[in-house]
Amino acid sequence: MGRQASHVLDRVAEIAPILDRTAAESERLRTLCREATEAMHAAGLFGMWVPREAGGFDIDLVTQVDAIVQLARADMSACWTLMIGNTVIASMAASLPDEGFAEVFVGERLPVAAGSLKPSGRAERVAGGYRATGRWGFGSGILHAEWIVANCLNEDQGETRGISLAVPIAEVEVLDDWHVAGLRGTGSCTYAVTDVFVPGRRALCRAQQRGSFFNANAGLRIPVEHAAVSLGGARRALDETIRSSATKRRLWDSATVAASQAFRVELGRLEAHWTTLLAGVRASAADLEHAVERDGDVRDAAANLKAVAALTAEQCLAIGGRALRYAGAAAIQDDVVLQRVHRDLVAAAQHVMVADSAYEAYGDSVLETGRPARTT
Repeated sequence: MGRQASHVLDRVAEIAPILDRTAAESERLRTLCREATEAMHAAGLFGMWVPREAGGFDIDLVTQVDAIVQLARADMSACWTLMIGNTVIASMAASLPDEGFAEVFVGERLPVAAGSLKPSGRAERVAGGYRATGRWGFGSGILHAEWIVANCLNEDQGETRGISLAVPIAEVEVLDDWHVAGLRGTGSCTYAVTDVFVPGRRALCRAQQRGSFFNANAGLRIPVEHAAVSLGGARRALDETIRSSATKRRLWDSATVAASQAFRVELGRLEAHWTTLLAGVRASAADLEHAVERDGDVRDAAANLKAVAALTAEQCLAIGGRALRYAGAAAIQDDVVLQRVHRDLVAAAQHVMVADSAYEAYGDSVLETGRPARTT
C-alpha cells in the first residue's frame, strides 16, 4: 500500500466514530447531519477519487474498497452519500474544460456535487451554451451539494447524444420526497431544472482533460463502490450480532446465544462467507486496474467485476438477514442499529449497478472468451 492510500485509510479511521455516533440523527433528518458532512470535509474525503490536479487523492480501486467498507460499517447512509459525491465531483474534475474547471474548483476545499446516471433531461444548443430542462430521481447528497451534474440528451445534427452539464444548486429545484425504508440518511431527493442556461464551459468534455482513467470512466468503477458499501453493512451486522450474543438469552433459554453450538457454527459460516466476498471484490477491483494498465481492454474485467459486485450485494443482504434473525424480536426496535443496517442493506441491493443483468453480461463475456476474466 502506498503512502497516499495509507493516509486516506487513517483519515477514514479517524472519522468513522463520528459517523457511527451521528447515524441515527442523519436518519431522523433524512439527510446527513451537519456534523457528519463537516467531518468528511475536514478529513478531505470528498476527494478520495478526485484527480490530484484538483486537490484530490485519486486512490486506487482496492484502497477504495477498504475505505468504503470501513465507512459503511460506521454508517451506510454517510458512506453512500460520500461515494456518490466522490463519483460526481471526480467526473467533473476530469472532464470539465479549463474555464469551467476554474469556475467550479475554487477555494481551499473541494466542492460537493450530486447527480444521477440516468439522462432524464433535454439540452438544446443555443448561443454560448445549452438550455436544459429535466427531472432526476435519487439525488443522493443533494441537500448539502453545491453543484449537480445534469445528464441530458441533445439533438446534434439529427443525432441524439448524451451530454453532461454542471449546474449550480441555486438554479436547481429540490423536491422533499425522500421517504424510504432504507438509506434514509442519504437525502436522495428528486431534483429538477427548468429552461436553465448552462454556458458551454460547463459542459463536460468527451475527451478526458485531467486525472487517471477511472476519474473519467466512473461507470466502470461504480460497481466496486456498491459492493463495498454492502460489505461494510454486513460487517456491522455481524459485529452487532457477536456483541449481543454474549449476553442475550432467548425467552426460555438459560444459556446465552453465544453458548449455542448452532449459533457458533452459523457464525463461523457467515464470517467465512463475508471474508470470501471481500476477497473476491478486492481481487476483481485489482483485475480491472491491471486490465487498464496492460492494454486498456477492460470489457472482460469490467463484466467480471459487475457480476461479483451484484453477487456481493445479494449475499451481504443474506448475511444481514441471518444476523437479524439471531438477534430476535428486540432487533426490530427503531433504536437498534442492526435493524437500520438491515434496511440499508435492502435498499443498497436494489440499485441497478448490482442488478441481475450483471450476471447475464458476465455469462456472455465468459462464452465469448471461453474463460472467466482474470488478469492476475
